[in-house]
Amino acid sequence: MRTWIILGATSIIAEEFARIAAIKQNNLILIGRDKDKLQIIANDIYLRHHVNCEIIKEDLSKDISSLIKNLEHYKNIDLFIAHSCMLNNNELNFDKINELITINVTNTANIINAYWHKKQTEHNLIFLSSVAACRGRSKNSLYGASKAAIEIYLEGLQQKASKNQQITIARLGYIDTHVTHGMPGIFYASPPKASAKACWNAYKTKKNLIYHPFFWRFIMEIITRLPFFIYKKMKNI
Repeated sequence: MRTWIILGATSIIAEEFARIAAIKQNNLILIGRDKDKLQIIANDIYLRHHVNCEIIKEDLSKDISSLIKNLEHYKNIDLFIAHSCMLNNNELNFDKINELITINVTNTANIINAYWHKKQTEHNLIFLSSVAACRGRSKNSLYGASKAAIEIYLEGLQQKASKNQQITIARLGYIDTHVTHGMPGIFYASPPKASAKACWNAYKTKKNLIYHPFFWRFIMEIITRLPFFIYKKMKNI
């Protein structure tokens, strides 16, 4: 039996993924900042599926050396990375820039590095990225850049991965959450359960990269190939 470590476990996609993993009789370690909410999720999963479901309260904007050391004690673990600091460019200041980089890049990379070098026979890692990583957008280019940085890092790990090491990057479009509800310009938001299922299926079929919803692959194929003078005219989209 394997154990899935879920980072950012109180996010709705992470919670749905945890439930899928529990249905498949995997143990869980839920990591997040809100201890009470983590405990509610863990209790519900245990009652429904009777798998071990631990919680770890951790603020990923702080020093995480103790978390990394703690994870060394677990065996046969897989990693689902759903935590993220999402800020628009007009919200940025000195402190918020440092927080975003610490959460999305520095500590994410440290956790990945520690996990990837952990001595075990199999590694499985899923990283929730964003279509914002494909090209700089005036609205949230630093957020997109932070996702792109981890994607490039993971692509390098994928290049050298053994047959027992699997990394899946999930580039997500709009997801139906309280954050996106009612936002202008959202033409379709995927249900979180469908997003989590797409991630699970990609892991099981050993996909290196997926887009969800799938049509974002075609949208981003076009956007990334647009000449910049045309792309610049789309600054308000």
